[in-house]
Amino acid sequence: MKKYSFKILSVIMALLMALSIGTVAFAETDDSSDNEIIYRFDVIGSTATSLTISGITAECSAQITAKYSTTLKIKMELQKLSSGSYSTVKTWNKTATGVATSLAGSKIINPLSTYRLKVTYTAGSETYIKYKY
Repeated sequence: MKKYSFKILSVIMALLMALSIGTVAFAETDDSSDNEIIYRFDVIGSTATSLTISGITAECSAQITAKYSTTLKIKMELQKLSSGSYSTVKTWNKTATGVATSLAGSKIINPLSTYRLKVTYTAGSETYIKYKY
């Protein structure tokens, strides 16, 4: 009887241990960028996004690097906040082949309005969208 009870207890413990094993995902943060999450990609090596508003001009730029040579695309959209939602006021596009490319543009704006930059980065089949406020 004791052997039988011990076997049942062992099976129950093994099942509980198996069910308690879960998947753990990690995300790193970069302290230099206000605890922004750093995503890990297979093709995209890094991205950089900049929006600078000075007076009546919005200066926008974006850069992408890839881990190997592939088709790279950058789509920048300067968006204006109006009635609680953002709408695109200017779009810039660039397509290149290689391991790095960048895109820059400027637009005269209303300094009393709120703007953001939406950038869609594509490297091979990977796409990443980033907003800069």
